[in-house]
Amino acid sequence: MINSKRKFDWFSLVIGILWIILGAAAINSPSTAISVIAVFVGIGALAKGIYTLWLRRVIQMLTGSNSKMMLLIVSSLVDIILGIIFLFRIHFGFGIIAYLFAFWFIFDSILQLVIDHFFKAMNRSYFDILIVLNIITLILGVVLLFNPMLSIYTLIGVVAFYLFLIGITKIIQAF
Repeated sequence: MINSKRKFDWFSLVIGILWIILGAAAINSPSTAISVIAVFVGIGALAKGIYTLWLRRVIQMLTGSNSKMMLLIVSSLVDIILGIIFLFRIHFGFGIIAYLFAFWFIFDSILQLVIDHFFKAMNRSYFDILIVLNIITLILGVVLLFNPMLSIYTLIGVVAFYLFLIGITKIIQAF
């Protein structure tokens, strides 16, 4: 018979407390939080740029078409350049993160709206969802462009909330 009594998990408790402390630190030190976010954005942008180059090649092999491939190359180069800027010029990234996010959202959503036709042939409902999500992303990009401080504080709030949520989950797991 399996013993249903569990031992107390000190490791989860300590990790949970550390996540909550990180959440509080994000709220108490927004500049540090934005710097850390800038590094993660840099890593994500590099990964997305490399993925987009790969995706371009896959789409080209599947369709045999070179149409609109230049947009994917430009998109991937923009992502790679942004990634390098965010990683190696953290203070530069900190100063313009809100504007870069806004332009990035706008550029990426326009690009996706242009290439979404590829998915139309595969699955109509998937295509419809992509169109709606990319229009929402375009609108969000415009809102962020005109209210950069709101986007910075919202970003910090979301990160802090997520850290708190992980911490609470880990503390619950400890018992």
